[in-house]
Amino acid sequence: MQTFSSSKTYAMMVTFKRGDMIVEQLTEMLRDEGIVMALITSGLGAFDRCNLHVIGGTGLPPVEEFIHLEGPIEVGSIQGTVIGGQPHIHVVVQDVANDKTYAGHLEPDSRVCYRAAVGLVVLADQSSAMGQDPQTGLVSTALG
Repeated sequence: MQTFSSSKTYAMMVTFKRGDMIVEQLTEMLRDEGIVMALITSGLGAFDRCNLHVIGGTGLPPVEEFIHLEGPIEVGSIQGTVIGGQPHIHVVVQDVANDKTYAGHLEPDSRVCYRAAVGLVVLADQSSAMGQDPQTGLVSTALG
């Protein structure tokens, strides 16, 4: 287990408009602003295209299953982390046309339908990167 604390934090709200690619544009904004570590504390919106991946089992190596949704998609929750400048975003979404709800990791090429917003708490005095645990091969957080 690792813990990270910060005595220098600030909050941001990032808004997206119709047609924005949320993962790609958030990644670009983080790079442009020099944000290395943050908490994605909240988010909402609507997508017309949503790509997710979920775990497909509990063994090692991990198995991932990919889900592609098209049509009206209501976003119930967006949360996650930014580590090493890379967003790790989890969502709960509803495929409105098929009345199915999904939870998983948001993937690139997910497009905003009308609008979306994400709340960030930036840990300005922290630096970190993603690394690989040599025992399990799993991606983990490492202090930078």
